[in-house]
Amino acid sequence: MEVVLWFLALGATAVPIWILWRAGEKAKMLDLRLAQNDGSLLDEKGLIVTQMNAVPAGTRITHNAQVVMTPENESQM
Repeated sequence: MEVVLWFLALGATAVPIWILWRAGEKAKMLDLRLAQNDGSLLDEKGLIVTQMNAVPAGTRITHNAQVVMTPENESQM
């Protein structure tokens, strides 16, 4: 019975440690992709972009829309 309790204690300790390690690895990978300006992040499932930095002057951001570039002097719909 004591061996079973030790395995339960080991499992109860290992699972949270694994979850934290996995979250750290995901955060590290996200930081790396952001540093490399990975454009595929905009289309990634489960990832919501809430802030965009270093966009060209005059850029208008529309949520849930495809990116379309138009000349500044052209009339907008």
